[in-house]
Amino acid sequence: MKNFKFLFILLFLTAVLMPVLNVKAEGEAVNIYTASDMQKIKDDPSGSYILMNDIDMKDEEWVPVDFTGTFDGNSHAILNLNVKETSSEIRTTYDGNYKTYDTYFAGLFGVLENAEVKNLTIRGIRVEVSKDAPCFVGSVSGYADGSKIDNCDIEGRVRLDANSKMFGTGGIVGYGGNSSITNTKADITLICIDHDAENRDEQFLGGAYSAGFIDVDKCSIKIDGYDSDHGYVHNGGLVGMYILYPLGNNYAGYINNTRVEGMITFFEDNTDRRAYCKDFMGEVMNWTYEYVGNSSDFKPNETKDYSKDLLPYYCSDSELKSETFDGSCEEFGYTLYTSEADNYSFKGDYTLKKHNITEWTDIEEATYEKEGLAKGTCTDCQSEVYMVTPVKEPEPEEEVIETVVTQEVPEVEPVEEKNDGDSNTALGVVVIAGLVISIGLVVAIMVVLSKGRKRRR
Repeated sequence: MKNFKFLFILLFLTAVLMPVLNVKAEGEAVNIYTASDMQKIKDDPSGSYILMNDIDMKDEEWVPVDFTGTFDGNSHAILNLNVKETSSEIRTTYDGNYKTYDTYFAGLFGVLENAEVKNLTIRGIRVEVSKDAPCFVGSVSGYADGSKIDNCDIEGRVRLDANSKMFGTGGIVGYGGNSSITNTKADITLICIDHDAENRDEQFLGGAYSAGFIDVDKCSIKIDGYDSDHGYVHNGGLVGMYILYPLGNNYAGYINNTRVEGMITFFEDNTDRRAYCKDFMGEVMNWTYEYVGNSSDFKPNETKDYSKDLLPYYCSDSELKSETFDGSCEEFGYTLYTSEADNYSFKGDYTLKKHNITEWTDIEEATYEKEGLAKGTCTDCQSEVYMVTPVKEPEPEEEVIETVVTQEVPEVEPVEEKNDGDSNTALGVVVIAGLVISIGLVVAIMVVLSKGRKRRR
């Protein structure tokens, strides 16, 4: 009975105190409202997160997170994410000969392990990494094992400048296995440049992922690929090399109901040629998989000119023509850049959707030290939008005005000096009078007291 009462009290206190103390229950998702909120993921990479707002990351320096939690985009978007370095974790990858490499990774996430990324839109991502060690890069992650990517929509550019023996570039994931990509669209430009012309490397490039054994279903891949390599090329509209990963993994995979469109322009500067480049899988190392309901409109475009690295366009940014398009309730704004010399255009510098908000409600009031957060509802599409409110500015101190008052002092007529003798006489009279009065009071009190004693007798 005592234990029951103790349990009841504990449950009651928990229910009352948790909302007061704003304690997050285990497994509860952390809300992401702003670009700075994205940094919370680094504090707890195994946590659960939900995107509450479209977020523009153009002013944020983003270092990829190695992630083992859940990230729910909640049908919102991350705009203008820039990634220029790899995450800290290293994983073992291997090539078609099962030679192993200690490898680095980059993307929105570096390593995904037993993680989930879903319902996320990515616009204008720029992954641009230069690495001398083995490296794989992708838009969502550089590596995936035991993870799920579902219902995502991705547009952007992924580029790797490599100087090593093993590397690759993927539209969604760099390298991985034992994972799945489902219900996902990717409209991606891939660039992979080998800067070591003396040594023969193993290079991989794919519209969904560059190498590994990741299941794919109900996806749409549009790829514009550029691969300059002095080693062994493994390119595919979907995957560069389809190989069981990790070692000892014997399950049958699947690639189903997926559409691949686009082109990969490449060269393989190597007399011992492989030059794999096909619509779905460049090189197939494992033939145990299901392949149903797929289609493609893909073109391999090989060149034998090794004199310059292959790029989407060759004019400088200063020569690009730009045209800006405003956003709406339904669409993000963007700038369309066009290289007239190369007949090439691409979107960039996305802006947030434009909503009609007439009233904002404070969720967190701004203070003098911290920004606040306000919520509004679009009167046109009823979308909920959150806005950062700026830090309060200190109120200006009241200015104290000193007033100097000048006043004319009237002339005072001189007072005639009194005789010192008269003053001393008057002072003596006052003192004597005071003594007489005091003595009289004492005598009167004594008489009263003596009479009182006689009556008591």
